Amino acid sequence: MKKHGKIKIVLLAIVGLFAIYNLVWVLTVWNTYRGFTEGMEELTPYRRYVIDERDGYTYNVKIPDYLSFTGNLGLQPYEGGDCALIIWPGIFEETTYGAFVSDANGMGQGVMLTADGMPEEDAPEQIKQLVAENRESLDMLFEKAREQWDY
Repeated sequence: MKKHGKIKIVLLAIVGLFAIYNLVWVLTVWNTYRGFTEGMEELTPYRRYVIDERDGYTYNVKIPDYLSFTGNLGLQPYEGGDCALIIWPGIFEETTYGAFVSDANGMGQGVMLTADGMPEEDAPEQIKQLVAENRESLDMLFEKAREQWDY
């Protein structure tokens, strides 16, 4: 009987820890992402939200999947455009920024950025040049993101 009692205690501990993790996940994710979705159309219940077009831009929010803490905010020109901004709000770490930027040949390049829209310090010169060439578009995306989500 003692062996069954220990197994029961271990199983209850595992179930309890899983329940606590779920509670932390729900509270953390919804407290972080709830404000980002205000006024947005829900595409997938409790997961994806979008504003198709406002001021010439498309805004979207991807809430983290179940038990994940990684979601994102996205912003791009509604039609055309050579840049798109993606923001990974920090829940337990600092917020991360990135962009997809088109080069002169129309090829997209993923770029990690700092909070002020500059390429990361260790970025290759080619990336720094690409960001410099698209400075105006990136600045506008950061401005729109600050207006929409206070980022």
